[in-house]
Order: sequence, then C-alpha cells, then structure tokens
Amino acid sequence: MTGPTSDEFVNQVRAAVDIVDVVGEYVQLRKSGRAFLGLCPFHSEKSPSFNVNAERQFFHCFGCGAGGDIFSFLMKLEQLTFPEALHKLAERAGISVPQPQQVEDSPEKRMKHAMQEAHTFVSRLYHYVLTKTPYGAEAMKYLAKRGISEATIAEYQIGFAPDSWDFVTQQLTKRGFSQELMVEAGLLAKSDAGKIFDRFRGRIMFPIQDSQGNVIGFGGRLLQGSKPNSNQKSQPKYLNSPESLLFNKSATLFNLHRARPIIRKRKEALLFEGYVDVISAWQAGFMQGIATLGTALTEQQARILRRNTESVVLCYDGDAAGQEATSKAIHVLQQAGLIVRVAPLPQGVDPDDYIRQHGAEAFSQQVLLQAMPITAFRLKHLRSQFVIKDETDKARLIAKAVEIINELGSPVERDMYQRQLAEEYSLTLGDLKWESKRAYNQQKSERQRDKVTPAWNNSINNGKVTLAKTLPPAYHTAERMLLYYMMRNEEIAARVQQECSAHFQVDEHVALAAYLYAYYAEGNPEDPGKFIHYVQDDLLKQLASGLAMMECNNDVSELEIGDYIKQVNNYPKRAELERLRDEQRSLHLQAAAADSEDARKQLELQAAVTGMKILELENALKEG
Repeated sequence: MTGPTSDEFVNQVRAAVDIVDVVGEYVQLRKSGRAFLGLCPFHSEKSPSFNVNAERQFFHCFGCGAGGDIFSFLMKLEQLTFPEALHKLAERAGISVPQPQQVEDSPEKRMKHAMQEAHTFVSRLYHYVLTKTPYGAEAMKYLAKRGISEATIAEYQIGFAPDSWDFVTQQLTKRGFSQELMVEAGLLAKSDAGKIFDRFRGRIMFPIQDSQGNVIGFGGRLLQGSKPNSNQKSQPKYLNSPESLLFNKSATLFNLHRARPIIRKRKEALLFEGYVDVISAWQAGFMQGIATLGTALTEQQARILRRNTESVVLCYDGDAAGQEATSKAIHVLQQAGLIVRVAPLPQGVDPDDYIRQHGAEAFSQQVLLQAMPITAFRLKHLRSQFVIKDETDKARLIAKAVEIINELGSPVERDMYQRQLAEEYSLTLGDLKWESKRAYNQQKSERQRDKVTPAWNNSINNGKVTLAKTLPPAYHTAERMLLYYMMRNEEIAARVQQECSAHFQVDEHVALAAYLYAYYAEGNPEDPGKFIHYVQDDLLKQLASGLAMMECNNDVSELEIGDYIKQVNNYPKRAELERLRDEQRSLHLQAAAADSEDARKQLELQAAVTGMKILELENALKEG
C-alpha cells in the first residue's frame, strides 16, 4: 500500500532526486575523484572534509562524523522530521504526495506552521497596502525618491505597515490566528498592561526570508514624515522582528536565497550592513549582495557564507562605526576560512547613498574594483586611530604597523608593505627590516609560549609536544573492512555470518552487522546508499556512511576476506593468550618471593600448567 512514507514512495523520491544537486544548494562542492568535496555544514572547518558520493547517494564528514542519505542531510540541516524531509524532496521532484492517514502533529510543529502561514499572509498584506491603497502613497513616494523602482518593490515584496495599533491584529484575528501565538511569532506585541497591538506601525516593511525563500520575519524602516503616534518619537529608525521559532538572527543572512546562485557563479559575495544597501546594489546590477540583520556578523553566518563561496568583499558604511564593524567582521570571516577584501567608501557614506549619488558604474570602478586586501585595510584603519603629535606617537604607530605586516605569511607581501611603510614615514628600509625581524622574533616567542597548555608547562620543550599515533588493533581494522565489503556484496555478508565463530568485538560493528543480515534477509539489493537509509539509528547511520566512503579495492579476493574473518575469529584466542601470559608472569614472580620451598614448587607447577595452555593456544593460532 502506497502511503506518504511508504517504502515504495520513499524509493520513488530517492530515485528522482540527486544528492549532489540538493547538497549543492547548501554547500559549495567540487569534484574530487569519485566523490564531491566541500566544507561541512554541521561543524566549523577551514579544510573540506565533507564528502558526497554521487554514485551511492550518501554523504559523510570525516571531520565530525556526520553521515547518511539525502533524507538524513535535510533532517539534520533544517531540523526536519523524516516525513517533512521526504515531502520536501517529493515537492522538489514534482512527485505528488500520497494522501496521508490522519496523524496528529506535535504542538511545536503546529505552532511553527501557523507562524509560517501568518508571515506569508502579512507579507502579502503589507505589500498590498503599499502598492494598492492610499495608505501606502507616502511610502511609495519615499521609495521613488530613494530610487527604488516598482520592479524592485515587486521583486523584494516591499510593503508598508499602516500607522495603526490594530490593523494587522484585526486581519490576523479574522483569519483565526491566535493573538498570543502571533505575539510569539513577532508580528504582534503585548504591553505591560496585557494589551495586544501591531508590532510594526508607520514603517516601510522588508520581508526577511530563510535560505529557501520562506518569509520568517520583517525589517521595518520608520517612514520619515509619517504621523507620529504617542510614542513613535522614541522608536528606532530600523526595527527587526524578534527571535522566534521561525527567525534566528544569528543564522540568517538577508537575500541569501536570491543571491546564492550568483554568489556561486561569481565565486564571491558582497557583504553589506543593511537590507537597503543590498536592494540598491541588486537594482544596480550587483546581485551577489547579502546582509546581516542589524547585529554584528556571527560565526554561524560566516560558516553559511563559506559553504557558498571562498571570497567575500566587505562593503560596510564609511563612518567610524562601519570601519569598526568591518574590523570585527574580518576576524570572524577569516576564522571561517574566507578570503576577505574591503571595499572603500568615503567617510559618512553608505553603499545605498553612494549608488544613488554616483551610479552603478562608479560603484563598480571606484568601490568594488578598489577593494583592498585585509592588511592594507588594517594599516589604513590603524592610521585613523592615531594622532601624530611627536616622534613618540610616530614610533608607536610604526611598531603597531610592523606587527600587522609580520602576520603575513608571504615574504613578498611583507617586503611590499615594509617598503610602503618606510617610504611613508621617511625610514631606511634596512632599519625597518631590522625592527621587523626583532618584533617578529618576539611575537614568535610569545606565540610558542601561548600554545603550551598549563598541563604541559612543566616540560615546555621549546613549545613542541609530540604525541605518538596509535594504530587501531588488527581485529578492529578487519571488522571495518568486512563491513565495507558486506554492504556491497550479499554473498560476503552471508559468508561472514556463517564463518565468523566469534562476534565482532566493537559493539557498533556488531549492531551494524545485525542490520546488514536483516537488510539482506528482507530481499533488499546490494546498495550502500539504500542500506544507509534502512539503518534507523543515527550513530550507526553515520558509521555506515563513513565505512561506505572508504577507498578500498572493490575486486577483493576470497583469500583476503578469509584473512579478515580469521582476524576476527582469532581475537578471543589472542586475548586469552595475553591473559595467560600475564598470569604466568605473575606466578613466576610469586614463586620467586615465596616464603617456603613447598610454596615455591606449588607456584612453579601452576606456572607450568599455564605454560601448557599457552602452547596449545599458540599452536591453534598457527594452524589458523
């Protein structure tokens, strides 16, 4: 019987979607051998360890261990249930979902669904008020004055919240939305006295969407010249929706769903401070723009960017606050492994102002194409922080500049900046290089001391600690290799089940083998991707994906499989042999320390009996 989560329907959806295409919407992938490689979306990393197997349709991260099939990926990344991930992929593939049986949704899911519906409705309502009613006339004039076209208003679904306490409240209530839930969603607000009212009033509204284009919040700009209500004067110029089940500011980038294809094509993102800057840039033809939402750039946002590109141009406001925000953003972006350049803007000018005043061509030529490397920006920012009154101030600035230049890994770049610094402050290059070398040695010494953790301070060894690498025991490797081949070959699985007289020693391997035996017993095909989906336990699913991703010779011989089985079967004997040898050594030591000759002889006799058992086991292991 075909149902909304039946095996037949699951297999139909799996066959219709390609994991590389789906994952590629969230992670920048590149071909690497038989797999596709990218930065893991589930943990922070600078070097890619996230692998996608196109042939078998599964993924695995060798950094954090995350792994599974396409359904697992969506469930983990977007916090979906299996049915939600399945139906989302079915919709993507144009497959109609079979009529579900009545299943009660969780309260949180119902709340989230209602919030999503309400945001979609309110977004359309605000847009209608702006474009189709007299209430939006002043806002339309303001937007026209700012150079925002009707086509752009339509593209971004810009709207207007009337100067009313209960316009949205009434509309939502008429459609059956709970007022209390709408307060939680951030569309309405509640006073200290318990009165519920519209959160946004007299504001031009910019819908904020998630990575898939669903409206999850709003940014509202106070309309200049609008009739102020009793407390409007104290309200901020820009107001964003509060955090909710739908909206997480730290993990959201404005315009990402729209800009992502262009970012990937051009391999570069433009990062702005505000949504108006993004919209102006888009209208001017710079469609790779995204923005944070009124807060400093977060690590989560930087990781999202790194999954989509390797390079970012920072285009923050030209005032002191914008420069300070740029400095902070540089650090966060570099930590995420991004190449960063900084676009220069005149003092007190934001990107929106610049584009309106000077046009798209000037923005391209004088701002974006003049984007400077981080070191050049840091030196420029450093100069702006110093007031040179005497030689002491000058020396302090030069010392700070030398520290910045010394952080560069390239000798050529260091030399270039040193020459610029020497020329700028009328120094000889030789003196500057001497000072640079002295400062570098001091910085290096401090870094080495910082690297040593307190636990190792009693043995610094010049800041170097060498840890020995331990290889896994032979039985552990043998079990992994057998599981790898068992996932690909039913006959090998049957042979292991029949010939392995001893169970696998690793508990997870035992459980995965049990899944494999059941999988084949139910008549399923030799397909690691389908087996990974068959496994229900998340940890075992990750183990299976990691094993399946191993690079092994597919043409394995019967002799090699036999050797692995022998390693597994022999481990209990080897463990017993080691125990008996320890026992024999202990008996010899006890005999040497015995108080009487009789006690000594008795202990030596016991050691001899143990020795016979050791010999028997050694012979058994030799015979195989």
